[in-house]
Parts: sequence; C-alpha cells; structure tokens
Amino acid sequence: MNGIPVSLTNDANAAAMGEMTYGAARGMKNFIMITLGTGVGSGIVINGEVVYGHDGFAGELGHTCAVRHNGRRCNCGKDGCLETYASATGVARTAREWLDMTDEPSLLRSLDKIKSKNVYEAAKEGDKLALRVFEYTGRILGEKFADFIEFSAPEAIVLFGGLARAREFLEEPIRKAMDENVIPLWRGKVKLVFSQLKESDAAILGASALAWEL
Repeated sequence: MNGIPVSLTNDANAAAMGEMTYGAARGMKNFIMITLGTGVGSGIVINGEVVYGHDGFAGELGHTCAVRHNGRRCNCGKDGCLETYASATGVARTAREWLDMTDEPSLLRSLDKIKSKNVYEAAKEGDKLALRVFEYTGRILGEKFADFIEFSAPEAIVLFGGLARAREFLEEPIRKAMDENVIPLWRGKVKLVFSQLKESDAAILGASALAWEL
C-alpha cells in the first residue's frame, strides 16, 4: 500500500517516548532515558522532544568514555565505552575479570559461564564479590550521569532494561557518585527514576506514540 506515512526511531529513543507518554517520565519535558541491557542505550528529551541531531543518530551516551586509560575494547571500535562496563555483558565481564585476579571465595566460582543474572543472584545471597561488582558498576554510571546532567540539565534520569532490575544494588552507588561528581548547581536536584513499564513494553508503547506525531 502506497502513501502511508512512516516514522522510524531506535529502541532507546522509543523507550524515552514510552516513558514520557505512559510511564515514569509522564509530564516531564526534560529527561534522559538510559537503557541497561546487553548494551547501554539512551534517549535524550529536551523541551518535550527527542534529540536526534543533524543525522538522526544523536544520543549515543553508551559510547561516551567511562575509562580513559586501558579501557575495554567496545564493539564500536573505541576503548573504554560506558557500555563495556555498565551493561549486562559488562557486569558479567567485571565479575569474570575479578575472579581471575583473586582467590576470594565466591558463589560465582562454581559456574562455567557467568551472566549478569548470576551476579545478581549471588549478590542477593550476600556474595561479597558480586556486591562489589554492582558497587563498581553503579559508581561508573553515577560518574557519567554527572557529566550528562551538566550538558542538558534534565529533570530526571530514567533507567530501564534488564540490568535495572538490580535496583537494590545499583541505586545507592549511582546516587552517591552522581552527587559527588556533579557541580553544586545540580547536586541533589536531578531525580533518579526507575521505569514503571514492563521491559518489553516501553519501546513498543513509545513506537506507538510516534504515530501521533505523523
């Protein structure tokens, strides 16, 4: 069928639309959506509109540098990207690297293949190494969020995705590092919000909301 208008966006931007229209960012006009899954995606909303940039690809905050020297190689070709540390795959990699660096007892040592879900389950059991992995991950996220705040002054940073389910282990270190690293002007002013939508729904609802813009 010809003549039907079509709108395209990526999953992180669609999730931002979903949260602004139906979820935790409802009523907000300035916020940053961070998706913590196998990678780290993001959608930046300013004055109620998603930022696309001149070529449609703006908002790749997961590929900003988190570790400047000897950082992990990212699939994008850069080293030290936030995605390589703060995604589900990054959490699992941190756990594996730390296990190789020490003889410290851990529930994770009995596993042939470690995934972020295993690290989460170990943390819930009080595993000290797993808890430190989340502390480290949360600190990296908080430090980067401070940078993000300083360039767009959002009302909130909204987190969703599989890794965001580890809220009880990530929220405190994120908040602490965020407030320690942001300039005083925004210290304590920016909300850290976890998605209220089901993981599978946020991007779908956001994509459906794009129809109203056509």
